[in-house]
Amino acid sequence: MPSSSAILAATPWRQALTDSIPIAMAYVPIGFAFGLLAVETGLPAWYAVLMSVIVYTGALQFAALPMLAGGIGLGALALTTLLLNLRHLLYALPLLPVLSRKRATRLYSLAALTDETYSMLSAMPAERRGRMAFSINLTCQAWWVAGTALGALLGPQIGNQIPNLGFALPCLFVILAIEQYLLRRQWLPLVLGIVAFVLCRLLLPQEHVLISALLLSLIGLVCHDRLQQRHAQTDAGAGR
Repeated sequence: MPSSSAILAATPWRQALTDSIPIAMAYVPIGFAFGLLAVETGLPAWYAVLMSVIVYTGALQFAALPMLAGGIGLGALALTTLLLNLRHLLYALPLLPVLSRKRATRLYSLAALTDETYSMLSAMPAERRGRMAFSINLTCQAWWVAGTALGALLGPQIGNQIPNLGFALPCLFVILAIEQYLLRRQWLPLVLGIVAFVLCRLLLPQEHVLISALLLSLIGLVCHDRLQQRHAQTDAGAGR
């Protein structure tokens, strides 16, 4: 009969805790930075923690802070949310066939997907992916919420001793962008994003830069895809 320690070692939760440690090394300090910045913006500590529980989107949470502080309208905030999280629809598609059939577990596993958890799950065999999706997502969110709580509660006391915390999330996204480029060797999305941001930063008020840059990048990628399709059709027609 297997020992209790062997059974525990084989459980998805024990595996999720072990597998999520590299993500925790990013989520805890970045969550700490968010909690600290949220309190410095004027939000109560409980509100910052609640955002990490309900919203759980690092980029959106950081982007929402100046919007909330500046009294931006709900429409602009909703549009920003849609654009920042649109990629998650694509993340969910390959996971649908292997996820748990339990409705609550399935819905949470889809809603809690992040760039990092998707990368981890997509590297697993399909059978293990379905078994681990819920535990991986919940464990990683727990790391994020823990970091936020620490930042919101302890940040005002020790924040001055940790400089440049606000740059933690941009650093993470720069690293992810570099890794995606090295994996796919597609330079166009990277260049489009940089050009769109620079143009919008120079021409538009600060509160409209993020939404406009995302829209401009999306339009550029769609136009590029249409051109590639036309070239492919032209080449196919010429080869007949």
